[in-house]
Amino acid sequence: MIDGGTVLKRHCVPTESIVEFNLPGANGHLHVRAWAENGKYVNQIALFFSGKAWREIHFTSAAFQIRNLEENTISSASSIVAYKADAITNLTPEPYTAPPEKPGLARFQVQVNSDHPLPKRFELQSPTIVIDGQEILFPAIRFEQKQWMGISPLNC
Repeated sequence: MIDGGTVLKRHCVPTESIVEFNLPGANGHLHVRAWAENGKYVNQIALFFSGKAWREIHFTSAAFQIRNLEENTISSASSIVAYKADAITNLTPEPYTAPPEKPGLARFQVQVNSDHPLPKRFELQSPTIVIDGQEILFPAIRFEQKQWMGISPLNC
């Protein structure tokens, strides 16, 4: 959850699992989609970025933190990976420049990994993001695990 965000349903499993929002202060130039998952091999929070006009994007640091809302504790990510149009690397504060022919449409994703299972209720706290030289505070995103029981459709 995030103020101004929309919670979507994941394909095939009707649970609230994805949040989409426009980054406040980015003049509608940056759209963010976020989801979290305790997986078989990796526990991760993924942030997907898209937009219409940005040329350069980066976080000021890799200081992402996971705040457990039930125990009021904070943990750091075990690793943070950046997926770019041309490479997959550890996230650094170096600017990522979109290819000139596709400003804002190039692939940019950040994967925040945790060695421990993600809590049932937590917030992802992110460092400041910089878009075309403009520093913007990145809001905390709240995730809450909900139990769901039902029959999934076949051929999903």
